[in-house]
Amino acid sequence: KISLLGSTGSIGTQTLDIAEEHADKFEVVALAAGRNVDLLAKQVKQFAPKMVAVQSADSIEPLKEALKAEGVTDVPEILAGNE
Repeated sequence: KISLLGSTGSIGTQTLDIAEEHADKFEVVALAAGRNVDLLAKQVKQFAPKMVAVQSADSIEPLKEALKAEGVTDVPEILAGNE
C-alpha cells in the first residue's frame, strides 16, 4: 500500500507510473499534492485512493469540481493543510 506525498510533482508522477506498471504489487491508498487539482483529479480517477490531501483549504472546492469534471463518483476523503 502506498501513500504518496507530492503526487503531482515530477518524482510523484514517476512513482505513480511505477505503481501503474506493477498494479498487482501496489495499491495507492492516499495522495497529497500542492495546488495542481486538475492533475490530482486525474490521479484520483486512475488510482481511486481512499484519501487525498491538498496544501490549502482554498483548493478543496476546485478539487471537487475537477473530480466531477473527470467523472469521479466515488469521491475520497479530502483533507487540507496539516490535518
